[in-house]
Amino acid sequence: MKSYYIKFLFTSFLILAGIFAVGDLAAQTGGLPSSTRVNQMSDQQIMQLWQQAQRSGLSETETMNLLVKRGLPSSEITSFKRRLVTMQSKSKSGAAQNLIADSSRFMKDSSWVTEIPALKKKSTYFGFDFFNNPNPSFEPNLRLTTPKNYVLGPDDELTISFTGVNESSTDATISADGTISVPYAGIININGLTIDQATQKIKSKMTQAYPALSTGRTQIFLTLNNFRLIDVTVIGEAERPGIYHVSALASLFNLLYRAGGPSENGSLRKIELIRNSKVVETVDFYAFLQKGLLGKDIRLQDQDIIRFPLYGKRVAISGEIRRPAIYELTEKETLAELVQLAGGMESGAITDIAKVVQMGSREMNVRDVPSTDFNYFIPRNGDSVYIDKISSRFANRVVLAGAVYRPGNYELAGKLTLSALIKKADGLREDAFNRGYIKRTTLNSERELISFNVKDILNGNQADILLLREDSITIPSRDSLRDAPRITVGGNVRAPGFFEFREGMSVEDAILMAGGFTNDAANHKVEISRMDKNTADTMVNKVVDVITLNIDSSLQTGSAKTKLQPLDYIFVPRLLNYRYLGTVKLRGEVLYSGDYALEKRNETVQELIARSGGLSTFASLADAQVYRKGLRVATDLLGSDASSTQKFLLLPDDSIYIPRKDPFVEVQGFVFNPQILNYETNSFKSYISKAGGVTDKGNLKKSYIQYSNGINQKIRHFLFFRIYPKVLPGSKIIVPEKVEIPGKGISAVEISALIGALSALVSLIAVLK
Repeated sequence: MKSYYIKFLFTSFLILAGIFAVGDLAAQTGGLPSSTRVNQMSDQQIMQLWQQAQRSGLSETETMNLLVKRGLPSSEITSFKRRLVTMQSKSKSGAAQNLIADSSRFMKDSSWVTEIPALKKKSTYFGFDFFNNPNPSFEPNLRLTTPKNYVLGPDDELTISFTGVNESSTDATISADGTISVPYAGIININGLTIDQATQKIKSKMTQAYPALSTGRTQIFLTLNNFRLIDVTVIGEAERPGIYHVSALASLFNLLYRAGGPSENGSLRKIELIRNSKVVETVDFYAFLQKGLLGKDIRLQDQDIIRFPLYGKRVAISGEIRRPAIYELTEKETLAELVQLAGGMESGAITDIAKVVQMGSREMNVRDVPSTDFNYFIPRNGDSVYIDKISSRFANRVVLAGAVYRPGNYELAGKLTLSALIKKADGLREDAFNRGYIKRTTLNSERELISFNVKDILNGNQADILLLREDSITIPSRDSLRDAPRITVGGNVRAPGFFEFREGMSVEDAILMAGGFTNDAANHKVEISRMDKNTADTMVNKVVDVITLNIDSSLQTGSAKTKLQPLDYIFVPRLLNYRYLGTVKLRGEVLYSGDYALEKRNETVQELIARSGGLSTFASLADAQVYRKGLRVATDLLGSDASSTQKFLLLPDDSIYIPRKDPFVEVQGFVFNPQILNYETNSFKSYISKAGGVTDKGNLKKSYIQYSNGINQKIRHFLFFRIYPKVLPGSKIIVPEKVEIPGKGISAVEISALIGALSALVSLIAVLK
């Protein structure tokens, strides 16, 4: 038992020490064990823990807050604080006396200590979500003036002050038997008295010592410095029933929140406060939820009991209602009061009837309750009320569309006729067609179409048509019955596109509508493509006529007045030679390098070099490098025999680089010593030899030379002879690797197997002979 006790103390000390450590406390500790109890700890341990927290720089409130966050129950926090206060009052050592700076404030602050509940899911029962906050703040205000109806009891700390002729002040704590000791008055029992009653009793006891109290020249004031803790029990259908240690200032509503409200079967309409085995108050919490009215301030007393009874009647309401939920009703509350609890109906609700589903003896029943009975109909437990939505169909609407001045929806009032409806719409537009139609759905849900002559209806030459509900009248315009003709302007105009054709439109108008010519427009060759409206029943070859016009840029020539027809296509081509051919980049050993615009379509590299001032003294034209679309082009600007030049035609975006003369030859690949050598001879094998020769993996037969101009040449073979290419300055000799061809040749194993097969074949032939 002793070893278990020592082990428990050691473990508790390590865990609590980690809590109070400065830094990331949550990362260092896993929380207090649920078995930790203050009554199992010695005074020395509690003192050491508290002093360690003070050395860590934590305040008294921060220390207690950490204990709560680490999982210590609220009852243990209160016990921990009481132990500290008791140790300080009994201890004679200076260290223990300085544990708490202000013991009264320290104990008063304990009302915030609470177990933090877990977040609950949204409830379908009205009012239950009020208690879902995981961080409760519905706590009593301890900074207000002491209420006059506050009932005094043991552990309350008072200050009795006298002002006026007599000036004095004394502190007193109500003892366990409900008495205080007052100088010049002795022992006074004030247990169970309010502040006003206690003031009058102390005043009557002090009149002999202070006669001026009876005349009013001396006033007495009673101030409560520290509120005691009381025990209140929550029972019944509560979410967290139990005994709660709270401040004596706590009200009934503080405890309702602390207890988490009712459980699923609990009632919010008949919460009972029991005192001395009698129900002293019955609270309807809906009054607070609906209107914010707390009623009278119900103060709690020690040993009070709060009971959540079972609910009596619950009714669900849904549909077009502002706050659909399940509501708890009292026995005599009606359907009208239920609708009021739910916030009333939505604007789109059917207000003259409600559908109520009720539980029968064996089956469900549906009742249609008219609005006239809402104040008399009392729902039963388990009923479900549904408020239906107004239909989107109109009861008195006709629709007028088309060529009238005010189309839209109109009221079907009385015997509305078609002519009267057209007059309501301010009449017909000028472009109205002479025919119209009415879409109608009959009572038998059959759809029919009624056509009419507009002029005959308005002139009275045709019988007027009586309109019915949901009739849709359409009077089309003339333009809506034909395709809108248009023309197309394309090519080199500033805003090409489609344009509406109008009578009298000319080419000049079309060019203006397209923003005019661009700078590179070939306005002397403007084409009009016109469709030939051929009505023949045989297929013809030519279907478009092309008209070519010479139009001045100022649109003043006579051809600009050419009239257009619907569906004409006007095309303005681009000037043939009014354009840049592009640019070519020239870099390297030329006198003036840069980006040059092509002068002509067949300009060559040599001509461009001449425009740049010619080559420098270090240039090597034979090694010129030309790039096209990012790829190097093999060029031989001096000709294969170095006597005749080749004309290389340039294209836009080509790049030319003229390198310096390079008197070196590079040998790379599978040679023993790849390196760069001075150019001395044009012998291919000479440079291979200077590089140490070909390695075992090298393939001399496949070797080739890469000239600086991008042309490659390989070793050629004629009979048993090899013809090696000439080496020029700046060349690169490359010896590739041998590629082993699988399956070429016969291995020793294959030869042995072949010999064995032949031997077997010979033996077989001998046996057969």
